[in-house]
Amino acid sequence: MTSRIYVLALLSALFVFTQPVCAQSTGKKFTAGLRLGANFSRLDELSYQTPRLDGNGLPVMSGGKIVYDFFQQNDARSTGLVGGVFARIGNRVFIQPEVLLSVKGGKIDLIRQGMETQSIDLRKATIDIPVMLGFRLGPLRLNAGPMASLTMLDSGNLKETLKHYSSQSLRLTSKEAQLRYQAGIGLNVMRMQLDLRYEGGLGDLKNPFSMAPAEEPAVPRANLWQLTVGFGL
Repeated sequence: MTSRIYVLALLSALFVFTQPVCAQSTGKKFTAGLRLGANFSRLDELSYQTPRLDGNGLPVMSGGKIVYDFFQQNDARSTGLVGGVFARIGNRVFIQPEVLLSVKGGKIDLIRQGMETQSIDLRKATIDIPVMLGFRLGPLRLNAGPMASLTMLDSGNLKETLKHYSSQSLRLTSKEAQLRYQAGIGLNVMRMQLDLRYEGGLGDLKNPFSMAPAEEPAVPRANLWQLTVGFGL
């Protein structure tokens, strides 16, 4: 229902703004600019379980068996900021590489036997590098493409994160990246550019739960809607 509201809002904006700009057509074959907006995301896995650990990091045992805590999907959709730079090469058909700082993820409920449910915020900051292939229809744009997503270090320091990824081999960095995709529509209004995109995963996310063992498979995915305003330079 929430996603439908976002789509309807964009379609309303398209109807309002397209009328005065339909006659506009830019001949520029290169555009660079800034994008700023918000992510609306929610973890899409129904459930996840992880061993309960004691103060020493060892699994808690009961009756000779490991005690598990359970995570369940929280229906609340989390909001995070996104912003960065883009370059658009081409006119009617174009390619658009971007570098974005993005906050995404969601909330999940931790359920412990005999204890109240605890809501845990699993939003993460990432460096996203989408490469969009698009087609222009007057002021409208249709685009889609793959995206590499690198998780920021726990410190949240951008300089340290960039140093971490640039100081290691490209092969290792590519292994740490998550492969995702984006697809959506956009509207050019003068120098302002509105974009609504859906972002999904092409593989499982790395395990975000620090209390889970390293060999535990990574299952949660965070799919999201992204609404941004861009400004061409």
